[in-house]
Amino acid sequence: MSAKFTQLLCGSAVSALLMAVGTAHAAVDVAPQEATDVAVTTQADEVPADGDIVVTARRRDERLQDVPVSVVAFSGAALERSSVQTIADIRTISPGLTFSSEGGKDNTAVTLRGIGQIPTGEVTPGVVTYFANVPMASLGSNVPTYDIGSIQVLKGPQGTLFGRNTLGGAVLITPQGPKQDFGGYVQGTYGNFDYREVQGALNVPVIPDVLAVRVAGQIRRSDPLTYSINGGAGFNNIHQDSARASVLFTPNDWLTNTTVVDYFKAREYGSGYYLLRQNFSFTALFAPALGPVAGGIVGGALDAQTQGYLAQQKQNFYGAFADSSGSGRANRRNFGISNDTSAAFGDFTLRNIFGLRKNRSDQLINTAALGPTALPGALFGSPVDVPFTVFHAAALIQRQYLTDEVQFLGNFDKFDFIVGGFYSHDKPDGPSGSTFEAFVTPGSPASVVTANVTNTNYAVFGQLTYKLSDSVTVNAGARYSWDKVSACGGAIGTTYASDEACRTIAARGLADGVGVVTNSGSAPSWTFGIDWKASPDLLLYAVTRRGYRGVNINTPLFETPFTTGGTNPACGFGSGQCVDLRPFQKTGKETLTDIEIGEKLNFDVSGATGHLNTAVYYSKYKNALQFLNAQALVPSTAPDNPTNGSFGVNAADLSIYGVELDAAVNLTRDLTFTFNGAYTHMKVDKLTLPPVPGISFTASDVNRYSPSVSGTVGASWTLPVHPADGDLVLNADLFMTADFGGQYGEKLPGYNLVNMRLDWKNIASTGLDIGVFARNLTKERYFAAPDVLLKSFPVNSVAVGEPRTYGVVARLNF
Repeated sequence: MSAKFTQLLCGSAVSALLMAVGTAHAAVDVAPQEATDVAVTTQADEVPADGDIVVTARRRDERLQDVPVSVVAFSGAALERSSVQTIADIRTISPGLTFSSEGGKDNTAVTLRGIGQIPTGEVTPGVVTYFANVPMASLGSNVPTYDIGSIQVLKGPQGTLFGRNTLGGAVLITPQGPKQDFGGYVQGTYGNFDYREVQGALNVPVIPDVLAVRVAGQIRRSDPLTYSINGGAGFNNIHQDSARASVLFTPNDWLTNTTVVDYFKAREYGSGYYLLRQNFSFTALFAPALGPVAGGIVGGALDAQTQGYLAQQKQNFYGAFADSSGSGRANRRNFGISNDTSAAFGDFTLRNIFGLRKNRSDQLINTAALGPTALPGALFGSPVDVPFTVFHAAALIQRQYLTDEVQFLGNFDKFDFIVGGFYSHDKPDGPSGSTFEAFVTPGSPASVVTANVTNTNYAVFGQLTYKLSDSVTVNAGARYSWDKVSACGGAIGTTYASDEACRTIAARGLADGVGVVTNSGSAPSWTFGIDWKASPDLLLYAVTRRGYRGVNINTPLFETPFTTGGTNPACGFGSGQCVDLRPFQKTGKETLTDIEIGEKLNFDVSGATGHLNTAVYYSKYKNALQFLNAQALVPSTAPDNPTNGSFGVNAADLSIYGVELDAAVNLTRDLTFTFNGAYTHMKVDKLTLPPVPGISFTASDVNRYSPSVSGTVGASWTLPVHPADGDLVLNADLFMTADFGGQYGEKLPGYNLVNMRLDWKNIASTGLDIGVFARNLTKERYFAAPDVLLKSFPVNSVAVGEPRTYGVVARLNF
């Protein structure tokens, strides 16, 4: 019996050319002193006036209210007022957008208009984040927001104007660029949980009007926000260091060159997960292999321990359990360099944007969220209980991303245009893979699966804007993309192997679970729209677009009996029947076609000014990618166990429609109210999953990423008192969301957050600001993201939202 039981448990360079030829006064980008692709004209201590925000969502300077695109923009001052500390925090001021970390701090995914990203593999994001005009992978995209110039959130498919093609939208992050005057700031923050932060920036005009340099940096520390219920260091602390340097070179009036270098490092404890529930008895897993008596003993022991932990968890909302994984780890290191060079020739501009990023992520988490578990020693002939691991997950990802984009732009009386090309290539920057310990005893081999992925994308794009009259404009654009992905992976010893070593082993052609998988595809995307400036204060527009996400693969190569429908005692928790995953080795392209109708209105009523922007959209999403967890399908020790324990499938055709609202009213110069809201509805039109024995997926299992309703109400009030000639500014936001994205069709419950901040600005004209802030002022208890919500898994876990945090900030501007 012991041998049988043990067997079961073992069964988881164009820029350089442009420098020589190339624009300080290009009509398509911001002035050299800003050197950004998104400019916000408000000062750091002012509330934006309607129409003052200038964006380049269409690669040209335009007032936000004149852009026929659903877009919201935030200046650096707006981020400060809402105490935004990382990009993930903008979800509370941009309703409809969700930024969550699923299965670890670095597994970030942005959701917009019902489009998200499955937590598996090197999948192209449905919503792409750009930093300094360079598209980023999901890995490492939750960047800190110190010394940020602005952030834009573009909604709906993008791609005929720049960069990567997208399905749901894009988030454009622009760091503060160098200016032609000396200045900067230094800022310190202290808060509860012993939160300490120091940041600052220094701007130096090295050669007036020719060369300017800006350096900035940030250090953040915090005690764990989640304590260990059963003793230990805790989870979810902060230990981060960041630095950035920007160089603006304008040697003449027709050439502009901006280089940005950034670095980020975090050495932190892992995420601590809340034990949500037990779905079914462990006896159901083990009885088929061990028989009703032994299976009942094993299941009964694990059930009793699980129920004990559940009882403790309910009494400790901000606590999590440590087991043999301790506090886990979440160590990340990111390095990036970008160069944006543009040269103007009269009405024409040639521009090149180059980017290189390197990311390293090393994570370990207690996925099951249980404390230490053990099995009766009698089953092993031992006088003491034997430790037992339900589920641990670890991953090491080391990648390099290279992109280059060339644009040629022209401006004429009746029309303007942009044409360009885009190239991206990402590859391993060292051995990568995942390790799972699922249902094992000490000494059992862990599932160490190498996964080295290479992606290549080419695209050509263009868009034309033509004025039919002084008030009516037509916009038309097209893009064609080519994608290729190749990966080598599998169980190669007890450590991750390099891509070269993996491919050498794969070349042997053995059915050992080590192999190479490739896939390629191509597709067009497009946009066509018309807008009417009905009056100087009213814009009406309609647009239809096609978005595209390229083909991909699941790794490693499914070739052993464990993944090809063979038989093995370790399969099916003792049933012996293995699942056939070969139909899911590759994923096909996804397409989204939408129609959007919107209006943008500025108003002035009895001295109260403001804006009211609305957008209504309807989307058809074909071949929507979903993910299936493999832990209940494939033994964790299988040499070709799916990477990260899950795999993606083109599972459904969806209809998504919604309404978005963005409004602000300035009752007086000193009092402003804002409201943003989004309604999103998704319907499953049909399932497209191939019939495979052992795999069940229904319409109710389709991921519903976006909340049905979310909104933010905000207020900013400059008080009528001015101590020491400074302004007292009170800001408050109320963020509300209905149930939102989970897994397998299950959503997490909605919640409300109140954030407030009071700032004393420019005290005694010294440039000194002092502020106090509180986030989650009302101590709302909520779940922020899923970890495991699978009904096929015995226990489920989720990530808890942050508790109330508060602190004091002092900033000196010079």
